[in-house]
Amino acid sequence: MRLSALLTPARVLLDIHPKDKDALITQMVEALSSLGVVSDLVVLEKEIKEREALGNTGIGRGVGFPHAKSSQVTDIQVLLARPAKPMVYGALDGKPVSIVLMIVAPADGDNNEYLHTMARVSRLLGKSEVREKILGAAAPEDVVKLVVENE
Repeated sequence: MRLSALLTPARVLLDIHPKDKDALITQMVEALSSLGVVSDLVVLEKEIKEREALGNTGIGRGVGFPHAKSSQVTDIQVLLARPAKPMVYGALDGKPVSIVLMIVAPADGDNNEYLHTMARVSRLLGKSEVREKILGAAAPEDVVKLVVENE
């Protein structure tokens, strides 16, 4: 499945103000839950944070990529957040994170689809011009349009 089919303006949070990485994940899970796609947001938040504890998902170049398989969703879910200012995330390159894209897939879902979606995200956010345009986007619709044009 294409990322552009999963990302809507309601799934893009711009200029948010989490105090730290845990608060960021909480805010992102709450935003997904508000869309009615999460069975139990407390369980999902725990699953995402447990996955993060296994290995930091700060992949470098200012990008965080929290992800997990969860019994709390029935379809692959994505949400993109852009903190108002770069934040400490524990990324592999030691740099702060400015773009965070969360993916949650059904625990019993198609693992290939999950892996392909993660690969698409990685390819898309690996492009410096895409990252720069996301950082400069004025509205969630601009981010969605950018994904459509670059996927």
